[in-house]
Amino acid sequence: MSSENTTYINYLIEISKTGRQRGFLDLCEIMLPNVFTVVFRLVNDAELAKKITTGTFVKIWGEMKEFDIRQSFLDWIKNEAVLHSIDELAKNTALFQISIEKSSKDPEVKDLENLIRSLPPLNRVIFVLHDLEGYSYTEIVRFFPEFIEDELKTNLIQTRQYLIGSIAQ
Repeated sequence: MSSENTTYINYLIEISKTGRQRGFLDLCEIMLPNVFTVVFRLVNDAELAKKITTGTFVKIWGEMKEFDIRQSFLDWIKNEAVLHSIDELAKNTALFQISIEKSSKDPEVKDLENLIRSLPPLNRVIFVLHDLEGYSYTEIVRFFPEFIEDELKTNLIQTRQYLIGSIAQ
């Protein structure tokens, strides 16, 4: 992102912190594609992704005064979106099943994006966060405190092997 864009985003953050809704709406418009994309990849449902993305922006609006300008706004909002996504997945699915064998083995599904969408929720979340969004294992384990990093690494290795094997078939 150019320094000009960063300056504009920082300006929008500052005026949003004072309660100016228009500034926050402009900020949301800039951040929306990034946030929606990660949420959609995590939950694999467009309507649920819209609901989570909207809920995340509403929550962030309520917490804008506490935002520390020294941190990345995009990282902050994406982390909130990931937490919200995980909560929704846990409500609606058996999120904590760690078995890759439970994913659908549709012989017609050959492209990577569809294979990722066919993964069980936990496998998909870990894969998307680490391999597509660039989160470290340490950052991911914060979303799943019941796991240790080695369990996440093992899950990711199994997921990658499944994806590679499915594409190679």
